[in-house]
Amino acid sequence: MRHFDNIFYLCPIKTRIIMENEIQTEVQVETQAETQTEIQAETQTEIQAEDQIEVKTTKCLNCGTEFEGNFCPECGQDAKTSRFTLRFIWSNLLSAVLGRDGGIGYTIKNLFSRPGKMIVEILEGKRRKYVSPFPTLFLALTLYVLIFTATGTKNIEIDNLPEDIDTELTVKVGEKTTEINNNSTAAKQMLQKGAQLAVNGYHFYLNHYTLCYMLTLPLFVVAARKCYGKENRKRYNHAEYIVAIVYAMVILVLYRCVVNLIYPISPHFYGKMTFYEPIAIIIALTACFRKMMGFSTIKTVWRSTLTIALYYLLLGAIVTICAVAIGFFFYFKYLR
Repeated sequence: MRHFDNIFYLCPIKTRIIMENEIQTEVQVETQAETQTEIQAETQTEIQAEDQIEVKTTKCLNCGTEFEGNFCPECGQDAKTSRFTLRFIWSNLLSAVLGRDGGIGYTIKNLFSRPGKMIVEILEGKRRKYVSPFPTLFLALTLYVLIFTATGTKNIEIDNLPEDIDTELTVKVGEKTTEINNNSTAAKQMLQKGAQLAVNGYHFYLNHYTLCYMLTLPLFVVAARKCYGKENRKRYNHAEYIVAIVYAMVILVLYRCVVNLIYPISPHFYGKMTFYEPIAIIIALTACFRKMMGFSTIKTVWRSTLTIALYYLLLGAIVTICAVAIGFFFYFKYLR
């Protein structure tokens, strides 16, 4: 070693510098290798520690998917789904009624507090919190039928027909039949059947006019698209008009529920509330279409009134055509 040191010091200066650099390089390489080895050892230790930690997974009770987190990525069911308990049922009932997490309660609450904004959000795609229009309408109709039957308002309109309309029509039919042909039994039968059919149709409309609105929904769409302006016909398609009209029908059905609840308390006030029903239809359409159309309140009320008027004109035209067709049928069957 002493010999090496002597040789080292006897070497020229450049040679000494080169040798010093080589020695420093070898030291750095050895240091880096040791550092990498230590890092790899630490990394491997961490990986082994993570492998030893048990990962908690949940099996979805709805679709059977194994997943981590609070909700199933396949069907969206809550990971904490458990057996039914009274506490769960009570919490679920409050959530549905108060509408804290969406659902029918949240939909009804917004339908009466901000119907226009709710419908615009639904048309824009923000639909998760709301119940779709037709399920909402069917639930409202179910409630209406229950109240309609329980409160004693069933067939109340028929009982209030002026001076027994059936008898009056029968007498008039008999007189008309005599004028046509005193010896024609076929003519009398024709007019009696036609009158009875008209009375039955009138009775059905009085007791089930909400169902009539649903069955004539296409007429509502035609009338609304015509009366709410050409620009809005371009902005919204037929299905989007149906969404707003169906939610307006929900408001009308719930109004009828309230009116029917009033009947056992005050039949007289019930009659007045029934008389103002066309105004309730206009208010419902105005509430649902004002934000959607971008109109002022007065303009929307006017357009909604025109919509109702056009709807009844179209309905009257269809009823007239059907009556004429039935008349021709009876004529060719009994008189020709």
